[in-house]
Amino acid sequence: MSLEHLRGHWLTSIVLRTDLEPSEAVVVLSSEGASVTLRLAGIVHARADIGSPDGDFVDQAVVRELPQDGPWPVEAHHLLHHHNNRSVLQWLTVTGPSEVEIVAEELRVE
Repeated sequence: MSLEHLRGHWLTSIVLRTDLEPSEAVVVLSSEGASVTLRLAGIVHARADIGSPDGDFVDQAVVRELPQDGPWPVEAHHLLHHHNNRSVLQWLTVTGPSEVEIVAEELRVE
């Protein structure tokens, strides 16, 4: 899924809810005139290296599908131990001064 249109937005919020079933992550990216919410459910991995508490500029936002069967991309091999053997997984990476990486069973863009 292409998220190229989110380049230049600001990473304004990340909320990770492990008390929900399934677990959920909500990532909000904002620009002057719009806001985009990425909702991920069934979290199997989450990592965030946040540089600024006020939000950071987004250089790139990418979602890649990690197949249930078959080889994963070489750049995802560090995630292989998170494979759930039940479903295709969605791998979200947001890069800029801050870096976010979330692997989940489902992804919705709102």
